[in-house]
Amino acid sequence: MNLTPLAVIALVAAALLGVAGAWSESVGAFPWWRLVVVLLVAGLTYEFVAVRRRGVSAAWRSAERLFLGRVETLELELRNPSPRALTLRTLPVLPDGVVEADEAATPDLENLTTPPPDEARELRLPARGSARTEVAVRAVELGSHGWPPLPVRVLGPLGLAWWSREVATNARSTVLPDTLGRRAAITGSAEAGSAPQSRLGGGHELYQLREYRSGDPRHTIDWKATARTSRLITRVFSEDQHLEIMILLDAGRTSRTEFDGMSQLGHYVNLAARFAEYCAAGDDRVGLVVFSDRPLRVVPPSRGQAGVLDIRRALAGLEPHPIESDALEAALRVRRLVRHRCLTIVLTDLYESTSTGRLAQAARLLAPKHLPMMIGLLGAEVATLAHGEARDWLDPYRGLAAWAYARQVRANIARLGALGALAMTARPEELDRKVLNQYRLLRAQHRV
Repeated sequence: MNLTPLAVIALVAAALLGVAGAWSESVGAFPWWRLVVVLLVAGLTYEFVAVRRRGVSAAWRSAERLFLGRVETLELELRNPSPRALTLRTLPVLPDGVVEADEAATPDLENLTTPPPDEARELRLPARGSARTEVAVRAVELGSHGWPPLPVRVLGPLGLAWWSREVATNARSTVLPDTLGRRAAITGSAEAGSAPQSRLGGGHELYQLREYRSGDPRHTIDWKATARTSRLITRVFSEDQHLEIMILLDAGRTSRTEFDGMSQLGHYVNLAARFAEYCAAGDDRVGLVVFSDRPLRVVPPSRGQAGVLDIRRALAGLEPHPIESDALEAALRVRRLVRHRCLTIVLTDLYESTSTGRLAQAARLLAPKHLPMMIGLLGAEVATLAHGEARDWLDPYRGLAAWAYARQVRANIARLGALGALAMTARPEELDRKVLNQYRLLRAQHRV
């Protein structure tokens, strides 16, 4: 219970009347302060009983399914079944794995106008009606999460106090890997499968006829079309280039490292899900191996929407394992699964102390037959600490540690490149773009 200014004024008035009565010389004066206190207590008792009888219910709209890392606006609806209007205040409470949307960490919130969850909202509920408010949230952990009871404060009918209550919402949210949909403009996903690649005189299906250009091979000339148009015409055939791609996702100890408010594993899960969707649009075969010290989940390469769904099911509910990862075991599983040359994308931490580590051994194992591409995350705070201005006595030591870490990562990228692997780091906000651009480049160069 929290008293309103009206109740506080009544208490102050009772105190002043009591002091005035004590100082008064008249005997038998009426104790007005007692009357004020009695009326105040009676009013609070009435409000307590009245509020208890008014059942308020709450429900979260659009909260059944959330996507990992995506900022979404949920709608909280409060219903009043009583015949009298209610005024209440509520503070939305989020479950574990769902956090308030942070504009500093999430660029998607440039035009967001909803108040943050840690700000109390005051709502007016009409008689037998409802009121709604919006909450911007961001899911950062996979799995199913139950929403806790909603704390509310209901204003008493006399306006004397706010009465605290907890309202059960009975809501559960399932957090799934993100989809490519709204990032099409960022990643260029509209290009996937939109137009076949073409080569002169190759492939199995005629792509187009065009005028002869200097340097076109003579066997590509369509002599019938040339005779009809009295101009040299060249045949261009579409090239059916279907790749096999294996995604190796590290779910070991280092995957718990947090970047941009979400674990490294969460960023890798989103990339794997979106990348599989992108490749399926180009009719490529995509598979998945989730590993820590051993392969945890394996999805053989498959094509189409069914393969994407298999990968999303394997990614759902993943959690970091508190154990050192072994990329070599995952590479061995790839060698047994895939017979033809494939692009192997390894999502892992690229920090290793020596070139003889298990990641380097995995690169040696894959490189003769497959094309390994090693990808790691590097937070912006590393560069900030390494080159930022010192503000207290610990900053030079932090800067030295960050500088040594970045140097070790660069050295490991060079060592992996010498072993035949493509290695790179990316910040969370540019991870999708860098990987998809590299994939399109490799495809255009026919390296896989």
